[in-house]
Amino acid sequence: MVQPRDFLGKGNPLAIRTLARTGQLLGLVTGMATAVVLGAAPASAEVPSNDTSATATVITELPFAEVVDTTEATTDEEDAALNAQCGAPATNGSVWYTVPAGTAPAIVVDVSKSDFTAGVMIATGTPGSLSVIACGPDAVGFETSPGETYYVMAFSDTPDVPGGQLSFTVRESGPAPKVSMTVNDVGTANASGTATISGTYTCVGEADLVVLQGSLQQQQADNAQVRGDFEVTDLTCDGTADWSAEVTADSGTFVKGRAATLALTAGCNAIGCNVYETLEVVRLRAGA
Repeated sequence: MVQPRDFLGKGNPLAIRTLARTGQLLGLVTGMATAVVLGAAPASAEVPSNDTSATATVITELPFAEVVDTTEATTDEEDAALNAQCGAPATNGSVWYTVPAGTAPAIVVDVSKSDFTAGVMIATGTPGSLSVIACGPDAVGFETSPGETYYVMAFSDTPDVPGGQLSFTVRESGPAPKVSMTVNDVGTANASGTATISGTYTCVGEADLVVLQGSLQQQQADNAQVRGDFEVTDLTCDGTADWSAEVTADSGTFVKGRAATLALTAGCNAIGCNVYETLEVVRLRAGA
């Protein structure tokens, strides 16, 4: 991993996710905004009190937020051991927090507003014997289990940046949103050979991303297979709504007749993604 932002993390749904369905690669990408400010450390900077896992700041209630100067924070063998499980470009200027079980069923740790590119690791166990359960740049979400204490390490993931003003927030999150979809059994094929299909989708819950993707395939009279992909973005998670997509064939043209579509919708938040997929037959009618 040469470039710091190539750090995708372990179990991190806010990083780039890819879903493979029936041999097709369907990508789900959330945008990450990062601002880098390489400023001189204040003369009054000191080693933070939560510089190691043994002196971690205990978070007892949510939401929690603070800004910490990490320019004098250190990195140690425990950081290196955890990063062997994660793969960040660096773990400079690390500081630590703990979140006891029962604080919330699902939690998001966000360091994206820091004035340096920052990463997060979530681990369980005891200091000196911790195991990473999730990690990534900017923000990481995870579900909690009864009786477990979670150790959170925040750090600079840029090799030549020791730290800076760490903006550290922790909030409760809902589970991944529930999604489903339908495909109308009638579509159109226009004079230029482009097909239009439609249906409804349903999304319930807290979502950072909702996307609908799929393919349309038609076997024509000469046994030619005509196929095209489609994607619908900018969807909201507000219950049930209509969707429509134009499908242009990779080669050839769609014509009046039967076709088959494999379609899926996915809803994601910091905790994870839920996916619903369906295989339907669509009768294409002649369109304008």
